[in-house]
Formats: sequence, C-alpha cells, structure tokens
Amino acid sequence: MSGYKEGGLEPRFVIERADGKPIPANRRYSLVLDISGADPHARIAVLVYAGLVREDNPQLADDLKAALDDPQNAPPQHRYAG
Repeated sequence: MSGYKEGGLEPRFVIERADGKPIPANRRYSLVLDISGADPHARIAVLVYAGLVREDNPQLADDLKAALDDPQNAPPQHRYAG
C-alpha cells in the first residue's frame, strides 16, 4: 500500500547517489513518488513537474514522461529494481 493516504513527511527513505559520491549535508530531498499507479497523485505530480522543467531541461521532461508511459523500461531508481 502506498503511504499517500496516511501519515506525514517522515524519514522513510535514505537517499544516496548511485555513483557513491557524497551528498552535501545541507541538501534536502522531500519526496519519493511511487509512479507504479499505487498513488494516482504521484503520476500527476510528475507530469506537472515535467511540464514546469521542460523549458530548462527538455531531456529531463522527456525522460520523466517516458518513465510514466513505460515504467518497466525506466532507469532503475533503487538497488532492488530489476
């Protein structure tokens, strides 16, 4: 079950870089969105974000849209993704 229906912002996930480089201690990442369909609002949020960044970074916008259209072929975002 997705956590979007209950609870608040909590330290549920640990974010790390795939290349092992350190993340500056002052960086804050607030959201991990499940685009599998378990949280229908997550897909809308990603679409909105893609639209907002399109002018600055069309590649990111295209990649986000492609991940929504075909999540199985999107780049893995965690170590357990197959």
